This record gives sequence, structure tokens and C-alpha cells, in this order.
Amino acid sequence: MVHIDMTAPDRELNPGVHLWTVKKCEQAVSRAGDQMLKLELRRDDGAKMFDNIMLQGGGWPIGKRKLAVFVGPDFKGDLDPLAIQGRRVWAETVVEAYNGRDNLKVNIEGLKHAGYQDVNDTPPGQEPAPPEVDDSDVPF
Repeated sequence: MVHIDMTAPDRELNPGVHLWTVKKCEQAVSRAGDQMLKLELRRDDGAKMFDNIMLQGGGWPIGKRKLAVFVGPDFKGDLDPLAIQGRRVWAETVVEAYNGRDNLKVNIEGLKHAGYQDVNDTPPGQEPAPPEVDDSDVPF
């Protein structure tokens, strides 16, 4: 026999300020033809969120603020999206309904960089991020 609760939410969104890891970062082109980065982020509790960072066009002013947390405000040169993968950042999120489903979205009015903040710049009310575990030398 299997216990099922049809009234339980599909997933726990838990919006607010949390530590996230960039699991995937890809270069893409928007419908308007502008360059952008598409990010997939995950929290330690398994929550997943997607975000875009515009690199051109009307979204560039917000994109520039977001990108600063990943590459620094003085960056000049060629950007390799793979350099952003694996980065940990603080992100402030809100719940947004999209196509009839609730999803987490970065609150661009929050934190220092349009919803993001460096992992080493702990937001008020948060515990400092635990050190990253390097498991690259762990044998299988």
C-alpha cells in the first residue's frame, strides 16, 4: 500500500534569500536577437530556478548589474559561460505564476546586483556560506 496526499504542494518553493549554485550557464539569443546567458541554478535543498542575463539590447542595464556578481564590475574581454558554472551566489527570489504554474524568479529589486550578491558578501539576516567542499580528489 502506498500513502498519497493529493492536497500536498508539488514542491516547496520557499522564496527569499538563499544560497544558490549555477549548475548550467549557456550563451543564447533572445527572440529579439540579443545575446544573453541562460542560467540554471540550484539550492542545497534541491530547488531549481532559471534566469536570463541579457548582454545586449533593452535588458542590458539589468543584465550588467546581474553579471557584475559573476565577473566583477570592471570586467573587459571575452566571457566564457563555463566560467560561471559552479559559482555560488546569494539570490533573492519571489514566486511568479507562469503558464499556470508557480516558479521561483530572481527579484531584481533585491540584494546588491539585481537580485544577486557574492557568496562572500553575506546578506543581512543570513549565516555566512559554508565553505565549498572540493571533492575532486575523492576516489570513486
